[in-house]
Amino acid sequence: MADPVGASDLIIEARERWTRASEAEEAQRKSILKAKQFRAGDQWEAALKLSRAGGAAMQGTPAMPARPCLVVDRLSQPTRQISNIIKQAEFGFDVSSNSEDADDETAQIYKGYLRRMLAQSRGESPIEWAADGAVEGGLGWFRLRADYVSEMVDGQPDEALFDQELKLERIQNSLSVYCDPFATKPTRSDAQWMFVTEDLDRDTYVSLYGEDDLRSLDDFMATGNPICRDWVTTKAIRVAEYWHIDITERYFHQDANGQIAEGEKKAPKGTKQSRVVRVPSVKMDKINAVRSLEQFEWKGSRIPLVPILGEELNVDGQQVLRGIIQEGMDAQRMVNYTYSGAMEIFALGNKSPYIAAAGQIENYKAIWQTANVYNYSHLPYDPIDINGTPVPPPQRDVSEAPIQAAVMLMRTSEEAIKATTSVGDPSLGNTNPVAHSGRAIQALQGQSDLANSNYPDNVRRALIYAGELAVEVIPKITRPGQMLHILGVDDETERVLVGVPFQKDGKGNPQPVPGMTPEMAKLQKGLHEFYDLTAGRYAVTVTVGKATATKREEGAAALGELIPHLPPEMAAVATPDYIEQLSFPGAAKIAEKLRKALPPQFQDPDPNQPQLPPQIQGMIQQLQAQNQQMQQMIQTDQAKAQGQIQVAQAKAQGDLQKAQLDHDHEMRLHQMDNAARIEVARISAAKEAANQASEAQEERLSTGLEQAHEIGMAAMDHQHTLEQAAQGAAHQAVLGQQSAEHQQQQQEGAQSHEAMMAQQAQEAAAQAQEQQGQNGGGE
Repeated sequence: MADPVGASDLIIEARERWTRASEAEEAQRKSILKAKQFRAGDQWEAALKLSRAGGAAMQGTPAMPARPCLVVDRLSQPTRQISNIIKQAEFGFDVSSNSEDADDETAQIYKGYLRRMLAQSRGESPIEWAADGAVEGGLGWFRLRADYVSEMVDGQPDEALFDQELKLERIQNSLSVYCDPFATKPTRSDAQWMFVTEDLDRDTYVSLYGEDDLRSLDDFMATGNPICRDWVTTKAIRVAEYWHIDITERYFHQDANGQIAEGEKKAPKGTKQSRVVRVPSVKMDKINAVRSLEQFEWKGSRIPLVPILGEELNVDGQQVLRGIIQEGMDAQRMVNYTYSGAMEIFALGNKSPYIAAAGQIENYKAIWQTANVYNYSHLPYDPIDINGTPVPPPQRDVSEAPIQAAVMLMRTSEEAIKATTSVGDPSLGNTNPVAHSGRAIQALQGQSDLANSNYPDNVRRALIYAGELAVEVIPKITRPGQMLHILGVDDETERVLVGVPFQKDGKGNPQPVPGMTPEMAKLQKGLHEFYDLTAGRYAVTVTVGKATATKREEGAAALGELIPHLPPEMAAVATPDYIEQLSFPGAAKIAEKLRKALPPQFQDPDPNQPQLPPQIQGMIQQLQAQNQQMQQMIQTDQAKAQGQIQVAQAKAQGDLQKAQLDHDHEMRLHQMDNAARIEVARISAAKEAANQASEAQEERLSTGLEQAHEIGMAAMDHQHTLEQAAQGAAHQAVLGQQSAEHQQQQQEGAQSHEAMMAQQAQEAAAQAQEQQGQNGGGE
C-alpha cells in the first residue's frame, strides 16, 4: 500500500489496522447487514424477486404476468418480544468495597453515581438500542463519554467550568465500529485498538476542518491508493475515532528485607523477586485518511466502547455472532413462499371454466365470453358439434385448486418460525388448547424466556463492564469539593461533596466544614461526612429486576392484601405507604396527612433538621439505651428500698402492737393481783374479827364447856379452810381468764400483723407493676 508523502507513523499504523479489521470482520459484517435488511422487509433473493416481477411481450413469446411476491413478516414479533423483555427489565448497579482502605459509605456514593448515569441515559436509550442490535443481528455497541457538567454563567466562568461527569451514549450504527480481531473476551476488554467511523459530506467536513485539509485529501485520491474507495469519495469523506492503547513497562524489585523499589529492567544484586508492570495509556485520535484532526486521552486503562453480543459461536477458530434474524431467515422465506404460492393458486388460478364441444357456442360467443361476469337468464348453444354430431350441453369443470394443501404448508412454515426463534404460542399471545390453567401457560412462557435468556444475560455482562470502566474513571475526572448528584434506591436525588469534609445545613444542602482537612476528617470519622473516591478499590455487579412501575404496582397490591390482616396500629402505619404507591392524583397529599396523624414514635424524622453522621447517631442511641437501663436499675433499687422500708415499718408497728398487748396484760395481772390482795386482806380482817369475837366469847364463858370450845374451833378451822379454798379458786379463775385473754390478744395481734404485711406487699407489687408499665410506654 502506497502512503502519501508526509503521512505520520500514526496514520500509517491506523490505516493498516483498519484494513486488517475490515478484512477479518467482512463475513460477520455482511451477515449483520443482511439481518438488518431482512428485518426491514427485504426478504426475497434478488434473482427470485426479479423472476416474479413479470416481463413485457417479446417477439414470439407472450407477456409474462407478475406473480405474487408477498412478505408476511413473522420474525419481527419474536425479535420485539425478546428486545422488549430487556427494555422492561430494571438493571441496577451494586458497588461493594474490594480492599482494606475502601468503605461501604463510599461504595454507596459510587452506586448512586452509576444509577444516575443509567437513569439519565434512558432518553437516548443506548443500552436498549445496543441490545436490540444484538437480538437482531448478534452485535450492538454503546459507549462511555466524559462530558462537562455546566457552561459559563452570565458569560463568566465559575469553579465548575471544568467539572466533568460520565454519560452513556448510543452508537447509532453498530457496523461503524471496527474492533481488534485478536480481542476474544465477550466484553472486548482485551482489545488494543478500535475504530468508530463516520462518513461526512464534503460541506460538513469543510465547515469542521477547513478547505486546506480537503485539498490534501484530493491529492491523496490522485495517488490511486486502494483505500480511497473506503475513505474518500466524490460525495463523502470518512472520519474515524482511532482508539489505541500505548503500553509503558515499569520494573519493580524486592530486596531481601522486603523493601520494594522501582528500577531498571535488570534486577540489582540481592534482589529477591522482580516484576514487570505494564501500564496502559488510552488515547484517541480523530483521523481522516491523511492526518490526525483531534487528540484526546482517556483517563481509564481500557477503551470505553462496550459491545452487547447476541449468540456467540466459535467455528473452526473463527468467531461467529448471530441473532434471532439469522436463525429464522430460512423459516421466514418458507412462510413468504407458501403464502405467495397460496395466493397465486387462489387469485391467479382459473375460475371453473365451461367445457364445450367445438362449434357448440360458435354462434353465441359474445354471450359465453362474459358468462363468468354477467348473470344471464339462459345460455343458448347448438346441440351439435362442427361435424354435426349431437353432443350434450356445455358443463363446468368443478375440480378445485389444491388450496387445502397450501394452507397446511403455510401452517408448517409458521411452526418453523417458532422452532427457530424459540418463541412459542404462549409468549406470542396465542392460546394453547391443551394448556388451560394459568400455571401451565406460565410454564410454557418460562420455556421461551429460558431459551432466549442468553440475551438479557449478555446485557448484564456488558453493564458490569461499563460499571467497572466508570468506577475506574470517576475519581480521575472528579475534583475535590465537586458537587455530585447521585440517585437513591427510590429514584430520589441526593447531593454530596466529594474529597472534602462537609455537613448539611438546615435545608439539607451540603456545606464544606471550614478549617477541616481530609486528614482531620479521617481521624474524626463520624463527626462529619467525608467521601474519598481516590482511596480503595471497588467491585461492580448488576442486578436484573422488574421495572420500577411494575414493582410499585406489585407492592401496592401486596400491601392492599396485607393491611386487613394487620393489627389496627400497624395497619395505620402501613396505610400511608399503600396510598402513596397507588399514584392517583392527590395520593401523595393524602399519604402525608395520614403520616402526620400517626403517633410521634411512628413518624419519620424531619428532613429539614440537620442529620448527624451515622456513627454519632449510633453513639447517641447507645448512650440513650445505657441511660434507660440506669433509670430502670434506679427505679428497681428504689422499689426494693421502699419495700424494705414498708416491711420495717410493718415490723415496727407489729412490735409496737405486741408491746402494747404485753403492757395491757401486765396491767391486768397487776390489777388482779391487787384485787386478790384486797380480798385476802378482807378475809384476814374478817378472821381477825372472828378471833376477837371468839376470845370475847371465851371470856364470857369463863367456865365454858370443852366440847363447845372444840366445836367452835372446828367451825373456825372449817371456815378458814373454806375461805382459803374460795380464795384459791378465785385466784385460779382470774389467772385462767387472764391467760385466755392473753392468748386471744396474741392471736389477734399476729393475724393483724400478717394482714398488714400482706397488704403492704400487695401495694409494693402494684407500685412496681405501674412503674414498669410507665417505663415500657416511654420506650
